[in-house]
Amino acid sequence: MILRLTGMIAVVICVSAAAWAANYRSPLAVAVSPDGMTLYVLDKTAGCVVVLDAVAGKKVRQVAIAGEPNGLALSSDGKTLYVAQRKADSIAVVDIAKGVITRQIPVGPWPVALALAEVTGRLYCANRGNHTVSVVNAATGEEIKQIAVVRDPAFVAITADESRLVVPNFLPHGPGTDTELAAEVSIIDTAAIEQVARVKLPPGSTMARGAWIGPQGKWAYVVHILGRFNFPITQLELGWVHTYALSIIDVAAGKRLATVLLDELTKGAADPWAVVGSADGKTLWISHRGVHEVSTVDIGRIHELLEGNVSPEIAELKDGMRDNIWVRIKNDRSQIAELANDLTALFISRTIRRSPSGGKGPTGLALSPDRDKLYVANYYAGTVGVLDADDGKLLSTVAVGDQFEPDASRRGEIYFHDATRCFQRWHSCASCHLDDGRIDGLPWDFMRDGIDNGKDVISLVNMHHTAPHNRRATRPNPRECIQTGVVGSHVIEPDSADVDDLLAYTMSLTPERNPNLPQLAEAARRGKVLFEGKAACATCHPAPYFTDKETYDVGTGTSNEPDAQYDTPSLVEAYRTAPYYHDGRAVTIKEALTEHDPEHLHGNLRDLTPQEIDDLIAYVLSL
Repeated sequence: MILRLTGMIAVVICVSAAAWAANYRSPLAVAVSPDGMTLYVLDKTAGCVVVLDAVAGKKVRQVAIAGEPNGLALSSDGKTLYVAQRKADSIAVVDIAKGVITRQIPVGPWPVALALAEVTGRLYCANRGNHTVSVVNAATGEEIKQIAVVRDPAFVAITADESRLVVPNFLPHGPGTDTELAAEVSIIDTAAIEQVARVKLPPGSTMARGAWIGPQGKWAYVVHILGRFNFPITQLELGWVHTYALSIIDVAAGKRLATVLLDELTKGAADPWAVVGSADGKTLWISHRGVHEVSTVDIGRIHELLEGNVSPEIAELKDGMRDNIWVRIKNDRSQIAELANDLTALFISRTIRRSPSGGKGPTGLALSPDRDKLYVANYYAGTVGVLDADDGKLLSTVAVGDQFEPDASRRGEIYFHDATRCFQRWHSCASCHLDDGRIDGLPWDFMRDGIDNGKDVISLVNMHHTAPHNRRATRPNPRECIQTGVVGSHVIEPDSADVDDLLAYTMSLTPERNPNLPQLAEAARRGKVLFEGKAACATCHPAPYFTDKETYDVGTGTSNEPDAQYDTPSLVEAYRTAPYYHDGRAVTIKEALTEHDPEHLHGNLRDLTPQEIDDLIAYVLSL
């Protein structure tokens, strides 16, 4: 531990300078002091909060944060900063004046986002590891309750009166065979301390992450991916694979009013990350990690259009031979649902404008107190972009530290998250393989073996050890799988060097143990014995990668398949890769082993008691 003095401020740095030098700079979130003089930037890979002088545009110092920092909340007096520490299952409380961590608050596993309610003295924390929101007494650090939500809560927004929380759930929860499958938004009543509504986003919605609530607390705005998984992957240029959306939610009613698309007709707005709004609630700013841009949205005008207030200039614009979507809504409010399929709505109404963010991979956003400047955390550039909030012009960029030349793995990671490497920028690799190369919970029809037989997205963790690849095992090695995957889904031919970099990135992905393992430990120990013995699961799922790399018919074929032979899936990280089977028909491991295996083709499960099946499941979930 090294103590450094900067003027009158003592900053504790808990790691050596050599350790800092080993990390890239990856700003993920940003907060602004109440006087607008200071920026606090969360640097995920360097494991710290960087303090920037907002006026001089330079770095002042940094404070080390343990366990992968993921989210920030700043007190209204600017004296205390709260940091979610995903891998430490806790919140770090930072004294701004002293530049030191004064307390560690234990919360649920994998905390990633925070919201501070100062009137009631509570801190709310989204825990992705067990799908809960922790309610914490901010003064004492006592955890009051963990509120169950839908799946992988990724953000927390709170109404001005602190009566409601809006929590986007990152991934959908349900069977892949459900044509309405979509991520949801949880509404939490803070007085009752419970979830009171689940607002389903349009079918195919994933990566519901950014949220902002208007000043009156009536409307919440959530950004997300909108995947067209019910169609074969054929016409990328028509937006029939991925589009990117802003959903408007009536907080009190717990209902979705509308979903509008952020794309252009021939250009995607891939991978929206964060959204912030103006004090009057009339303007939104949205970061797009995949295309390195920020959208400015006239949300006040959009609400007017939704109410049927259509100007003559807009009304005269046609959609082919028929009235445009806004005129149709004016005449028939049921047409609001069609906004989720209309790539021209925001552009014909001149309610959206996109601007460069000043660097690759924009994520977190913050407005200056005077609302003149928008600060953008550019993850891969290692900078904060400073934009004019009115016209989107880039004013400057501020480095959070020295950024090193990327190695093959980092280059591959950048490519993986870069939708500008796709035809018309419709998606990045990460648009399907969310959460560092894992899954989006949707089945996609790639037409390798006919149509109407979508396959669940497979995690890329350990892919260099588990060839052959895809559900039908048609790709003999990871390099060919990556190359053909880019060609088939991005409609471009990648350079050989790019494929090498993507391969290096996938090889860098490492599995994470189930954060709930302590609760599973005893049952998992019994389940391991069954897995390797009586149940005979290890015959097809041998350690260490828990696949024998062979194909089998386990009774899950359909009439739309040429045969029922599917690759043995790895069980590593099975706890986070639901739904299960090639088409995602099973929501849980228990469903997979009981409801969807009537012929008992998975090992010797017919010989197990209900308790033994539960123990076996506990072991699988521990891998």
